[in-house]
Amino acid sequence: MSWGAQPEQPTQVRGVATLDRLVAEGRVPPDRYDEVVIHAQRTQSTAEEAILQLGLMSEAVLLKYIAGIYKTRFVSSERLAKAAIDLGLLEKVPRKLAKRLTAFPILYDAKTRMVSVVAADMTDEDVRQQMTFATGARGVHVYVAREGAIRAAIAKHYDQDNRPFEMLLSGASSREVRSSRESDPVPGWGQVFEDKDGLLVRRRRKQSLEGEQPANDQLIEYEVDDAPPNAEPTISEGNTLIEQLSAPEQGGDLAVDPEVYLETLSVLVTLMEQLNPDRGAHSMRVARMCQQVCERIRLSKAQVQGILVAAYLHDVGVSTESHSTPFDVVHDESNHEIARRFYSAPLRILESVDLPETAVDALRHRFERFDGKGFPERLSGKEIPLGARILAVAESYIDLTQSKANGLGRRVSAEEACDAMEPHKGTSFDPAVVDWLRHIVLDDGLNTQILSARHRVLIVDPDPEETAVLEVQFAGKGYDVSIERSIKGALRSLDADGYDLVVSEVNLADGQGFELLELMRNNGHAQTPLMFVSSDRAQSSVNRGLELGAADYVVKPTSAAVIAAKAGRMIANSRAQKPGGRGVSGSLQEMALPDLIQMIANGRKHGILKVRNGAAQGELMFQDGSIHDARFGELSGAEAVYGVLRLTDGEFTLEPQSAPVPDVIGIPTHHLLLEAMRRLDEEQR
Repeated sequence: MSWGAQPEQPTQVRGVATLDRLVAEGRVPPDRYDEVVIHAQRTQSTAEEAILQLGLMSEAVLLKYIAGIYKTRFVSSERLAKAAIDLGLLEKVPRKLAKRLTAFPILYDAKTRMVSVVAADMTDEDVRQQMTFATGARGVHVYVAREGAIRAAIAKHYDQDNRPFEMLLSGASSREVRSSRESDPVPGWGQVFEDKDGLLVRRRRKQSLEGEQPANDQLIEYEVDDAPPNAEPTISEGNTLIEQLSAPEQGGDLAVDPEVYLETLSVLVTLMEQLNPDRGAHSMRVARMCQQVCERIRLSKAQVQGILVAAYLHDVGVSTESHSTPFDVVHDESNHEIARRFYSAPLRILESVDLPETAVDALRHRFERFDGKGFPERLSGKEIPLGARILAVAESYIDLTQSKANGLGRRVSAEEACDAMEPHKGTSFDPAVVDWLRHIVLDDGLNTQILSARHRVLIVDPDPEETAVLEVQFAGKGYDVSIERSIKGALRSLDADGYDLVVSEVNLADGQGFELLELMRNNGHAQTPLMFVSSDRAQSSVNRGLELGAADYVVKPTSAAVIAAKAGRMIANSRAQKPGGRGVSGSLQEMALPDLIQMIANGRKHGILKVRNGAAQGELMFQDGSIHDARFGELSGAEAVYGVLRLTDGEFTLEPQSAPVPDVIGIPTHHLLLEAMRRLDEEQR
């Protein structure tokens, strides 16, 4: 049976941007451009897949090229066919989701909570978002793979059908093998492929060992093209996929994962800034604010990474005396010449480093003005790179709220900082970016009410290296961190700002931490818990600290993650003991219950969420953002969660909870939400 050619439909072809680059660089002949587009339309595939099906490039060369563009790695069809995939991971990602995204999960690292997937379209940010939500991972590593191989992997692991891979590796295309009755015949393949027992196979003559030719109507599978000499070697059996992906290529350059690269920058820059007490963690805070703005604007991952690189590096080579933000320049004209002299310091120092183009543009143009009166090139409006516009606003905001040496001469609140930048919208700053920042930090809605209670931690330690490691750990959990080196500085900070916890070394620059603890108790800070994290391991010191009322005494060296976990429990207990704990209430018409639960989960909040709709009442008990128990009428546990999530109208109250809640459900919150949605969908059918 053969399929005749069908009329072509003017569908939009995915991957045309890659095809355009390949043609412009001479890798694909210009006269084959239309052929690739038409073939992609006929086969309902990407332009990249069409290039492979037409034999214009080998798979190894094309995938390596695409991986280079998006700064990732690629997984060949052979590797993907041999990879062993954990069944638990497949259960997290529904088959329909994998098919819709043309993406396939390959690894989940429980230690880092990162999931690795292969995708055909590296520009589709939906892949990252949907995979993160489905798996509950902290983040997603996306590797590039051939579209046909991804579809074959879906068929193999979800349908237990290995025929698509057999055909693909033998050389026949397998964008959509008809292994089930759910798909229609692919139009336009009548001249090339035929159906054989549910398989699409390509007709080709093949020499036998004796040189005999097969019969004209014999259907065989033809061999794959030989890989170029520098192609990746085939994986060996028994290796895990992460070992295969992580193994360095022979003769290749060192490849660093972007997440590792950014984390390294964060630690190194934070450590350098600790040497200057007035600039401690400034760049990390700027990077965090840039990331929040980028995520709201929904920039691509590559754009976000480039802007974060610029945020971490924007003060490299700039001394405290020479430091000026875009706000400082517009607020006081005397800062203009200082900024003009030193703005390019990071680029000059890192001239030999191959920084991302997005980062270079952001660093070079962050002192441009929206009205075209800035420097160095007097760009205006959207001529200014978006990264530069974001960095200018984020840097100015962080400096206003975290440093006293800013244009206003004092550290101000988030609202005052936004108000200070407001008159300069449309002149110095991009109005849209300022509005986004205001929305993020001053949203008057329920989001801010629920998440506004950011934990504030004061670290008192004379060792910059120790404080840098701790600060990175606390900041990663969303804490607002301040650093002091002495008893005098710590008391000054405590008097100026409220803190939820003090983490102190015993041996300080001007005395001992025991003295700090006694002074805190005598100067109105008796309710602020203090935890010693000290290199002084003498039993007498431990006893003295606890006798004076320290919340804990931890001996160095110890894990920063352990300290952060202890800190979280101390803060929760301290707040629970304070009278008049704040609650948040509202209407489900203002905020849907699933969104509210996601917000509590993302904020890692403790408390009881009470929901009422007439006689229907339910309670969800949260611990560190996870639902540990629930009640809904006579229901309890997971069934109560599903019952509460049926409510679309009514009132809710989120009340602080002091005592720890045992996890009697044992199901991740995102899984509970997915199951509740599935049940609702079934009921509505």
